[in-house]
Amino acid sequence: MDDVACALGIAASLGVEGVRAHRLPGGNQNHVVRVRSVDDDVVVRFARHPEHFGDPFDVEAWCLLAAARSGVRTSELVARGWLEGLSYLVTSYVPGEPAVPEDLEGWEAVGTFASALSSISTHDAPDALFSRFGRDLDEAWEKHLAYNFASIEPDDPLISLGVYPRSRRREMQDVVDSVSARKLPQGLIHGDAAHRNLVRDDGVYTVIDWGAASVGPVMWGDLEVIYRWHLVGDEESPVSTAAWEHVLGAAGLSPAEAEPVVRALAALHALDLVRWALDKRPDRLAEIVADSREVIAAMVFTPERSRS
Repeated sequence: MDDVACALGIAASLGVEGVRAHRLPGGNQNHVVRVRSVDDDVVVRFARHPEHFGDPFDVEAWCLLAAARSGVRTSELVARGWLEGLSYLVTSYVPGEPAVPEDLEGWEAVGTFASALSSISTHDAPDALFSRFGRDLDEAWEKHLAYNFASIEPDDPLISLGVYPRSRRREMQDVVDSVSARKLPQGLIHGDAAHRNLVRDDGVYTVIDWGAASVGPVMWGDLEVIYRWHLVGDEESPVSTAAWEHVLGAAGLSPAEAEPVVRALAALHALDLVRWALDKRPDRLAEIVADSREVIAAMVFTPERSRS
């Protein structure tokens, strides 16, 4: 059964007898299908490769409800369930058009949105949202930092992989130390706050797709991802200098305040991602090593580098 037929079957099990259905763009990890009937207009999502990416839908369903309670505009949760062993998430279709990279008002909305996430409590979130270090966010963050610092040893496998040179090992430890010294507040991170996950309708923006949500330093975790896209010139999520400045302005920060923090966080994330790939996804190791090497070079070894 193809993805559209599966989506129609899921929708029908919920009482939505689809008149029309078609695939939506995006969906690198999930099939994404819009199903419309006379009375309903929904988006059905289910994993392309659940054996690789797990099942994030408990987390996404919780994020949708928690964001809505906190006044963040997002799609409405319709259902989260299983049909014949297939895990799925169904949300309301958000009318409008995806924001484009040149839409500076959209990037301001991203900054406002990232700031608003700090008000969301994670006390009732599913266990899948949290890291292996537990549900206590401050304690888990300290353990995360301690693990990454301790891993930067003379025989660190990341050295032999070329992620960073042995001669710069002390600099990498300094990066982790600098993050530890900041005592960053912890909370919910969207994780993919790109223009393509922002829908504009008559000047109003709605955030969609919580598939990359996690916990970590708020609002810094989302700013780090956006800055990384900006500095390394990500093709899928281009962020110009003007866009970056609009994100920061809406978040109440200046580049001088924000960039030392996000540089260190991006380097830390790159180190940790390679260690994760070594343990969990050796099939993606070469790709992740190449990306992490570029991020660390840009964030730590060439701090004067920038893009417009």
